[in-house]
Amino acid sequence: MNKFLLALVLTFGFAAALSAETYNYLNLTSSSTVQSVALKTVKKITFEGTNIVVTTTNGTTTTAPLSTLTKLTFTGIAVGVNALKAESGKLCIEGGRVVADGQGQLQLFNASGQLVRRQTVTRTHCELSLDGLPRGIYIARFGQKTIKILY
Repeated sequence: MNKFLLALVLTFGFAAALSAETYNYLNLTSSSTVQSVALKTVKKITFEGTNIVVTTTNGTTTTAPLSTLTKLTFTGIAVGVNALKAESGKLCIEGGRVVADGQGQLQLFNASGQLVRRQTVTRTHCELSLDGLPRGIYIARFGQKTIKILY
């Protein structure tokens, strides 16, 4: 019964996503982790044993146990750090700033995986200030590079 309801929600969600271009990601929330998959790359969603499996057009799979799946949502931005698309460049922390060299999206997430700051880097150098953020652990992502920040 649970699989049927989840399949119904997924089907309705995909239909809604097709009619509203603001939804770009499927987010699977399990316990304290969030995995985001770009909707345009989703080839199929299946149930294998006790897992939900999302297969993309490039052959990669994202798996989440149904027993720990707490939420399935559609969003305009990726909320799972592991699914962000690659750009190239340098990423480091200097003082109270995240520094990125290259072009692409510089994104800063809190320890819960929520996007707290984002900046499009269109020139070759960008600095993103941490001023105004509460002290804590943050994750900065730029292309294939990810750094953990203790602020």
